Amino acid sequence: MKRYTGELKPTKRKIKDKRRTLANEFSETEQNIALNWLKNNQALIVTDILKGRGKFAAEWMLVAQKINKNARWILKPMNYCLNFFGNGEIEISARGNFKIGRITMQRKGGDGGRETANMLQFKINPAKLFEE
Repeated sequence: MKRYTGELKPTKRKIKDKRRTLANEFSETEQNIALNWLKNNQALIVTDILKGRGKFAAEWMLVAQKINKNARWILKPMNYCLNFFGNGEIEISARGNFKIGRITMQRKGGDGGRETANMLQFKINPAKLFEE
């Protein structure tokens, strides 16, 4: 993961980004190790991302959407959202990032070269809840 985020510089020569190694640029063995680790920790990862821990852990997810003059909202229990976004295959996307169900995991980047650019970023599309 340190090579994926860019904390450790890439060791291969022919890579897309000189700052980090994309998941699809790892050897097949390294890819399997990463995918197995994510699979073994999938529930904990998804829970930490969406719900959090401790007394401030979320119990509900509210999604509000405003398009022009129309607005709509949906309120779902967090357990439903954990299943909706987190259940599914763990795979490597065509762009070299990891997918955990409907969650994309990627290197943060875009911080003007600061150390925080080497953190992980998790993305969901909350509007997908309207499609259910």
